[in-house]
Amino acid sequence: MSQYAGVSLHLDSLGEAFGYPEGFRDPAYHQVLDRFQALCDKHRIRGSVFVIGKDLEDEANRERLRWLARQGHEIANHSWSHYINLGAMPLEEMRFEVRASHYRIADCVGYEPKGFVAPAWSYSERLMRVLISCGYEYDTSLFPTPLLYGFLFKNALNHLNQPAKLRRVLDRKDWLEGVRGRRDPYVIENSEGELVMVPMPVANGMAVWGTTGFVFGWRRHFQFMRQALAVRTHFNYCIHPADLLGQEDVPAGYTHSLERLSGNWREKMDRMSESFALLVEGAKSVVTLREMAASVQERALRQIAA
Repeated sequence: MSQYAGVSLHLDSLGEAFGYPEGFRDPAYHQVLDRFQALCDKHRIRGSVFVIGKDLEDEANRERLRWLARQGHEIANHSWSHYINLGAMPLEEMRFEVRASHYRIADCVGYEPKGFVAPAWSYSERLMRVLISCGYEYDTSLFPTPLLYGFLFKNALNHLNQPAKLRRVLDRKDWLEGVRGRRDPYVIENSEGELVMVPMPVANGMAVWGTTGFVFGWRRHFQFMRQALAVRTHFNYCIHPADLLGQEDVPAGYTHSLERLSGNWREKMDRMSESFALLVEGAKSVVTLREMAASVQERALRQIAA
């Protein structure tokens, strides 16, 4: 049984995907946040929500995020522009992506974010140094399983007609982390400080997050969840807006490459509810990722003291 489990919502907005069209009412900040809140209320948990800073240039999105924060969820950073090669970008651009989003989130919800995840889990040691210098307590960008390569291949296929995005998909510094990355949380230290890395949960080589239900079927997905909860001390269950949206939620005239948006959102809610129930059943404590990271820090300090 996991000691700690948590739910993280990577708030990948449709506004960002469609190029921020004027007057666009983003379902990610409306339908998705309502449905996410309903799931969390049902299972009596609070999650960690990773936000794209540029989304908060829209006042309607800002108000929705303030509402979500008032419900007790942790608000964390998902970069300013959602560039999917963030970990490989030049240092100053990387620093801007972290800091610009950091300050916009703080201005919106009234506190500075302490958690980060890179778009498309674009991990790099240089990004970790930037996060430590900015005072972050944890990151969850590491995807330590060969499934990383399948994910990137599929992502590349989705962007074959978008050369700029395709180049970003392939521009990474973490190609070896799928086979050598550590699978349990650990502390990263340098001369400026430290942060906790909370990797994607893996069991028998399989990363477990909301998407696996759509790819492998829900029966197998729940098996993967149970296996991961049994072997991982810390379990971060990641979901995305597409996991809670249906085609009817996408305004007419907009095209996208996310196959799972074609499903019925009510059926998706049922599957996500089952996933949340497994999480509560399979962990001793369901916490925010910041609380989870603090437990890793405490464990590391106890080991040093011993």
